[in-house]
Parts: sequence; C-alpha cells; structure tokens
Amino acid sequence: MKEAVQLAIGGAPAIGARASATLTELLASSGVQVVRTGSIVLEWPNTALPFDPAAWSADLPAAADPLAFAFRHLTGSRSQDPWATPVDPIRGQVADWLRAERLRLMPPWPSGVSCAVALVHEAQRFARPRGGLRTRLARTSRELPLAPYERLAAVERAHRVQSALSSIDLLEPAEQAQARALGFVLDTPAGVQIAPRPGFHRGTAFPARGYDMATERAAEWIELPLLGDTADPGLTRLIASGGGAVLGIPVERFAGEHGEAEALLYDDLLSRLRSLGAWLTTPEQLLRRLLL
Repeated sequence: MKEAVQLAIGGAPAIGARASATLTELLASSGVQVVRTGSIVLEWPNTALPFDPAAWSADLPAAADPLAFAFRHLTGSRSQDPWATPVDPIRGQVADWLRAERLRLMPPWPSGVSCAVALVHEAQRFARPRGGLRTRLARTSRELPLAPYERLAAVERAHRVQSALSSIDLLEPAEQAQARALGFVLDTPAGVQIAPRPGFHRGTAFPARGYDMATERAAEWIELPLLGDTADPGLTRLIASGGGAVLGIPVERFAGEHGEAEALLYDDLLSRLRSLGAWLTTPEQLLRRLLL
C-alpha cells in the first residue's frame, strides 16, 4: 500500500500550482501518493528543494530551483537527447527528502519486479481480398487478415500477459470483436497519450502528467514514454531507475511471409524483459498502480 501525504505549497499561486503538479509526479515514482487527508504534511519550499522565483520564468540550472527545472523537462516540448534523464537526479533529491521525513519508499510496481513495460500494438487495417482473374491465378494465396493478430496473441498467451491495441478506429466493429476475443485490450484508457518518438520522452523514465497552462492545473492525461521495439541502452536506464515505459510494436510486423520469424523474435524479447525483472502489462494497469 502506498504511503499517503498532503502537500503544503508556498509561493505565488501560479508557481504553487506548477510546483504541486510536478512534485506529485516525482513522489509517485517513489510510491508516495498525494491526497487531501494524508497524515503527513510535506512542505515546499524546503532545504532539500530550494525555491527561486526567477527559475519559473527563465532557464536556470537545476540547483537554483529543482522543481522549476523538473517542470520544464516534464512539460516542455523542446527536442533533446532521447536517452537523457535530467530529471532523475531530482528524483534522487526527492527520495532523500522523503527518507529524512521517515516516509516508507516503495516501488509502485508489484513486488519482485524492477520496472514496468506496458505492451501496446498499433492496429493494422484488415486487408480485403481482391477479386479478379489475377488474384485467382496468383501462385500464393494471401493469408487471412486476422493471422498477424493470432500470431501476436499466441506469443502473449504463452507469457501470460495482455497487451493493448491502439488505433482501433482502423477496424470495423466486427473486426474489433475478433481482436478482443484473442485477448487484446482495445485501445489505451481515455486521455492516455503515447509518446510519438523513441526514448524517455521529456527526459524521464516515468509517466508524466501533462500540465494545462491556461487553467494552471495538472492535466487529466498522462504521457507514457515510448521504448523502442527492441532491447537497447534505454532499457538499462529504465531498469536502473525503476521506471515505466511503453513497448510499441505495430501488428503489421507479424504479417506476411516474415510474420512467423517476427513472432519468434517477439517471444524472445518478452523472455528477456521478464528475465530482467520487468512487469509486462497494459497502460491501464500501469496507471492503476501509479495513481490508485
């Protein structure tokens, strides 16, 4: 069960709202939940996380105001090295602060795992067989449109995991029912965005809640970093930080003459992730562990 705390945020209202949203995200990665009725009150600013008003309107280094620095990287859209993790040292500062407050730090994932990987697959439009003489005379018959989904589902059943299927608007209702029958969760939960480029999006291995500048509130959606479709150096960082990421692989990879070979590679990848201590799940379950 997560430790629960209240936040007492100082500073101007606009800065306080940004700081509260940022600190809530940093606490979540240590298994600490922010609620209105928490028995422990954490105050900011403090000696562990100093405050500099100028840092909220200028690009100052992390030492000036760690939360302002984290806010820029968690909510900014500027390009950066996809494997850079500038927010992680600030997570360390937050963890040290929590230990000084005698709070229990527990990883948000199930016991015995090092990190979380949500499995998401981009749907492939069901190919309609063409008519005509050329099709009838073709030497090789076109495989059934559901075949790549069946290959993918068979691998995941063998590992006792479930994945989410995104872009389901590509499929007709009857086709969606076929995909669901194979065990896929159709689409990620409402309001969850999948990052559009590889790496630890926004400089962190953890899911980041968006921020609505207009209302000065944390947005309702959460953006999950996208991990590449093969094991790479980013996975080492993910495990070291205990973060969560999305493993995105298009269903079309499992289609056609190379589909069987791709299924074997996917099976090997899931085995390696398991051996490294990853919890394989869906985005919905990942978010439930973080926020509920």
